[in-house]
Amino acid sequence: MILDFFKANFSKDKKLYQKLYNILGFYPSNISLYKVAITHNSFKHHLSKDSKTGNNERLEFLGDAVLGMIVAEKLYLKFPYQNEGFLTETRSKIVGRTKLNQIARKMGIHQILLFDSKLKNNPVFLDSISGNAFESLVGAIYLDKGFEFTKIFIINKILEQHIDFEALLLQELSYKAKLVKWAQKEKRIIDFNLKSVDIEHKRKIYEVSILLDGEELVTGKNHSKKIAEEIASEKSCVLLAI
Repeated sequence: MILDFFKANFSKDKKLYQKLYNILGFYPSNISLYKVAITHNSFKHHLSKDSKTGNNERLEFLGDAVLGMIVAEKLYLKFPYQNEGFLTETRSKIVGRTKLNQIARKMGIHQILLFDSKLKNNPVFLDSISGNAFESLVGAIYLDKGFEFTKIFIINKILEQHIDFEALLLQELSYKAKLVKWAQKEKRIIDFNLKSVDIEHKRKIYEVSILLDGEELVTGKNHSKKIAEEIASEKSCVLLAI
């Protein structure tokens, strides 16, 4: 930890070290991981011409898995008498896109992101990439500091400070979770299918279709695959009067 402090104060990345410390509460050991974690795929000036990973998508994938595992264990211990369905629903409320976007904004992650400056006045876009970057930073912390450190960080910095469990239990699930829950109850088969990926203004547009018992019900489009799924799920809930 002392070594990280000295590296932070005598590095060419001193400003970034300090910003990360203000947000995360510790100094990184491997700053390059965090540079990747805050770089959105719309940012053209990648960290290194030789780097195969110039944006945070891979770290987001890793961070999503690590975060899900830590939250699952926390809920398992906090609610020892609740069943699997309750635990799954509660975890979905915590790691869902809307909640992660809110947490990321409160932490100030949006202030250090690298992305196409043309998109800076799009609040929906900024919320979305902030939540994604939060997961990427969790992935970076895991690779940099290890699982136990990441676990303590998530519990103390995220769950204890940003999650009100009593309010959470009264909160409605996302439309996707609501749709899946309905399908399970009605013994229907719901599938989420990535129908197409197009390029619009040099950005990917995901089109997701929802299949009900093998037949297409609705579609949803967005720059984020997760949000496209949520849009399609909302349409489905309205159509099915859920």
